[in-house]
Amino acid sequence: MNPVRSSDKSMVQDMLLEFNGVNPILIARDALHEHDTEVRVHPCDWKGGCRMHIPVELKQVSKHLKQHHGINTSATSGDTQKITCLWTGCLDTHTKPGNISRHVLTQHLGVRWICSKCGSSFSREDAFRRHSLESSSCQSAEVVVDYGDESRVIDLVYIDGGWSASQNVILI
Repeated sequence: MNPVRSSDKSMVQDMLLEFNGVNPILIARDALHEHDTEVRVHPCDWKGGCRMHIPVELKQVSKHLKQHHGINTSATSGDTQKITCLWTGCLDTHTKPGNISRHVLTQHLGVRWICSKCGSSFSREDAFRRHSLESSSCQSAEVVVDYGDESRVIDLVYIDGGWSASQNVILI
């Protein structure tokens, strides 16, 4: 799973665009270190034309927002200035930078935690855990994670030399 060298990236992008007819999926290679066989990604729709795909995990969303959009996602104190979410179509203007990753994960990537016993859907994992503790009929419930309609599973086995023509993926 070697990264594509920057001198080759443009050539590989052009080749994949021609081969598949759509722009390739760009994934930061350092986001894949914790994955062995597959990763679920979602396109970033932050204003300004971000073309990256983000692994659908809170830690990776936070890392992406910090590295690619300059947001200090650890700022949560009471005196932290609130920011506007710049996800295309979002009207949220009162989010603390420390909460923006969770906001993006649940509101824009569409991740939901669903109770296997009663089917209740939660926007946060801690809300599901609280539900399973407080609802006597759901105490043995398993969580089922719904990753949203636009997410896509990338099989890392087929990425060779930092790219995959069959999956239309480039690691950068």
